[in-house]
Amino acid sequence: MKLLHTWVFYISIFIGTLTINGQESAAAVLDPADSLDLKSTPHLSLRFGVDLFRIIRSQSTKDFQGFEAVVDFRISEDLYISAEVGNEQVTKQVEQVNFTTKGNYYKLGFDYNMFDNWKGMDNQIVLGLRLASSSHNQFLNSYMLLDRSPFWEESEIQINSGFSTGERQNLNAFWLEFVTGFKVEVLNNIYFGLSLRLNRLLSDSLPDNFDNIYIPGFNKKTEENKFGASFNYTLTYRIPFKFKK
Repeated sequence: MKLLHTWVFYISIFIGTLTINGQESAAAVLDPADSLDLKSTPHLSLRFGVDLFRIIRSQSTKDFQGFEAVVDFRISEDLYISAEVGNEQVTKQVEQVNFTTKGNYYKLGFDYNMFDNWKGMDNQIVLGLRLASSSHNQFLNSYMLLDRSPFWEESEIQINSGFSTGERQNLNAFWLEFVTGFKVEVLNNIYFGLSLRLNRLLSDSLPDNFDNIYIPGFNKKTEENKFGASFNYTLTYRIPFKFKK
């Protein structure tokens, strides 16, 4: 996990450097009168890419495998239809339980850009909303039982098979995501982005004799708390559409 945080730190520095250089270059070529001129009405565009964080985490930790594709479609000057599709396989030890969750998730919603660019620039600071769902399986690998025999000292016994262990299939969950983040055009039509997500669970199907401790795309879940949090770190490419009048 330390290696993962190091990679994220270096990528953040790289993005910041490219952003500053790009803004300085744009400022240098703009006429002073243009500096007060906000962006002109943009063309429709399709932007697609991947979540770099899940790729890096998959390579740096053995208990996580995941991939997320992201896409947005600009329908007006500041409004985007946005979607994410991904899959995750996570193995965790939570108190006396060791389990693996594997499945896919789907998110659809919108982003609204709150940032006014200078002419010739196309960066975004966004607020958004997603309706999300997952389809996943839970596998209870093992659990610990406390042996309170009157003849021996208290001890824990690991159960690897038999009652309650095994796979629970065809589970699902639905939730809302409140999104905030930014996207920066570091090269022509190439963007780096970061988004933070606050998740509110709406419903989930529970496995027999167990619970959804982790939901793909949602993150950790407990009986007492229906909220979750997550983020992504994206690299995307934009395809602009121009129509002849």
